[in-house]
Formats: sequence, C-alpha cells, structure tokens
Amino acid sequence: MKLTKTLALMAASAVLAATPALAEKRVTITNWVSPNHATSRGHAAFAEMTEAEFPDAFDFKLFSGGALLGPKPTLSGLRDGVADVGLLALTYFRSEMPYAQFVADFALLGEDHYAMAGATSEFVMLHCQPCKDEFAQNGMVALSGISTAPYVLLTTEPIVDIEDMKGVKIRTGGSVWDRWSTRLGAQPVNVPSSEMYDTMSHGVVTAAVQPVGALKGHSLIEVAKHLTKLPLGTYHSGSIFAISPKFWASLSQEEREKFARNLPEAVAQTEVYYETDDLEVLEEAVGLGLTVHEPSPEFLQDLVDFRAADLEEIARISREERGIENPEALIETYRGLIEKWHGLVEPLHPIRENPQVYADLLQQEIYSKIDLAAYPN
Repeated sequence: MKLTKTLALMAASAVLAATPALAEKRVTITNWVSPNHATSRGHAAFAEMTEAEFPDAFDFKLFSGGALLGPKPTLSGLRDGVADVGLLALTYFRSEMPYAQFVADFALLGEDHYAMAGATSEFVMLHCQPCKDEFAQNGMVALSGISTAPYVLLTTEPIVDIEDMKGVKIRTGGSVWDRWSTRLGAQPVNVPSSEMYDTMSHGVVTAAVQPVGALKGHSLIEVAKHLTKLPLGTYHSGSIFAISPKFWASLSQEEREKFARNLPEAVAQTEVYYETDDLEVLEEAVGLGLTVHEPSPEFLQDLVDFRAADLEEIARISREERGIENPEALIETYRGLIEKWHGLVEPLHPIRENPQVYADLLQQEIYSKIDLAAYPN
C-alpha cells in the first residue's frame, strides 16, 4: 500500500513537472474589425511575441470582428474590465475626450502613416497631460497611438471632379473630413468602419474616406469598384493598445515591463500591415475589378487650398467648439512632433523591409522615456 502510494505520488510529481506552468495573467484583447484587418493582425502579433518571450507571464485571448465589444462599447468595456486591451477610435467619444480627439483635426497632414503613428503616440503619451487626464476620467490607459495608411476616396460610382461630390453621402471619420465634404456639397455620414460594408451595399453611403487596403480589410471591394487617388490624410485619433485601468493597476512593475516589452514591435508591425495591404490591393486592382482614377487638377488644388485654410481655423474650432483651453500651445507641440517624426522616418524607408528599425525608433523616442511604474501619472 505504501509502495503504491509512493509510486502514485512519484507519477503525479512527474506529470506536474512535465506540465507547463499556468500563465499568471489572462489577458483579453478586443478588436471590432475583421481578423484580416491590420490592427487585428497587430494584436495577434503582439500576443504571439509576448507569449513566446514570457510563456509563464500572460495568456492572451483575442476577440476580433466585434465578437466581444463593438467600437462604441469598447471604452466602457475597458473601464469595467470586460476586456483588458482594445482598439479604440476616439471619433466615437468627441464630447467625452475633446483633448485626445484634438489630433483628428490634423488628419490632412498625414502624408506618412509611420510618422503620424510616432507623432501621435508621443503626443498623447508624453506631451498632453489633458489627454491622459481624459483617458483616466473615461476609463482607459493609452499605451500607443495609431495611424492608418493614407486615406483615399473609395466609391460606388466614379468621382474625379468637384462637381461629382455634390449630394454624395460619404462615410468619414469626422472632424476635418466632415468640414471638407460638407463644403463640397456632400453629406458626411459617421458610421463605424465595421459598418461600412453594410451601409455601402444598401446604398446608405456611396463613398468612403479610407485607406486602399480597406477594399480587402473591410471587404469593400465587393461594393466599391472605384478608387480616386485623392490624398486625404490619415486617421490617427485612437489607440491600438488602449488598456483597462483595472488590468494595468493589477500588474506589478515587473509585469508591466514584460507587457510593454513588445509594444514597439507590435505597433511597427501594424503600420507595416497597413502599407502592405495597400500595395497588395493596388497590385491586384485589375483582377479585383477596381478602377483607379486620378482626381482632376481642380479637385486636387481645391483640397490643397482647403487644407491650408482649415489649419488656420483649428485654434478657433478647438477653443469655441471643443472647449479646449490654450489650443495654440497644443497645436505648436503637435505640429512640431509631426515635423520631427517625418524627419526621423524618412531615412528609414522602405520600413516594410525592416520594421525593427522603426520599432527601435518608437522605443528610443517614446517607450524608453516612460516610467511604467508610475504611468500614466
């Protein structure tokens, strides 16, 4: 009997020794776009890298396609601990977070999405205390910014001239695009990007301001067969790594360091996915039935003129319509960061061939300057 018990204990010990230790923290990631979208793949890359490097620290569970939380419920879901990490688009929270949403008014300056992701991440994480205060008040911690690839015009019917915009119902990301499209006689419609396919397929909207890659990432190629190469900037008002305050507070300093270790690489990989998705669609354009149009010179010049005039208006809009105090100082800081990051990333291109150099830059300029034990205070 004793021998049997001893053998049993030895066998149980052997089984336990051979069984990997259970992860210390279950981490739930929520993403409301499709699994093929650049941000979903960026989340997946982050989880894979972090689990591989720290197999006993975290156990990630990724929900994409809105399976856990949609775009608007993501903020409350992070606040209430329904999810630990999420993709957050600040467009849906303009009244709650006017300071954090402030960067959206500079969308048309987004010529290089790598630069805009760096500039916006640095701004909200290091240089905008009102942004961090708003995040805290509304239930999130920002551990990154984000930028889509440059936007173009995706449409169900050709749009190449200014006159073609009249009466068009166009899905935009709000802010500057609303002002631009309204000025041209179009009607902006602010629906979540996850609903673009349905709204276009039912004729609710006939145009969308989106990156080229959205034709595949959001399956818009099935309903939008025309692309106008109008440089409509980038969407950079959000975070791919918006963190639940409850989850962040539960981490020790060592756990925070492990969690943050691969954030620069994940952000870099996400930005690469945006670029390569665009390139793949353009390469496959003919086979996809896509017609690519150049905007008329007048259409393009009108956009250039609008951009210059609108930049002069941002301080007034921020103060009078958004209630932002001393917007001039924030404008100077943010535009300085945009200029800085364009200078930093330009020598690194093509970044898609070596994303690590861009990740190293994010680490050097942003993450190395954060005291994770105290952040976001």
